[in-house]
Amino acid sequence: MRRFVGLGGLTVFVLIYVAIAMVVGANHILQLPGIVQLVYFAVAGFAWTIPAMWIIKWMRRGPQSDTAA
Repeated sequence: MRRFVGLGGLTVFVLIYVAIAMVVGANHILQLPGIVQLVYFAVAGFAWTIPAMWIIKWMRRGPQSDTAA
């Protein structure tokens, strides 16, 4: 069940992230110099991987036990 929830959350997150990155890029970044555009799109292209890694780690974790060792 954790994998299905994580997959749904990851899908929604990526879709929202891409939409926001496109709007910011199209409305604010395209009129800036080329090097700024390059840096923005490079960072925006890779920045989603950090939260995605957290979600994937959460998905792969097993159920938590409530007993103390």
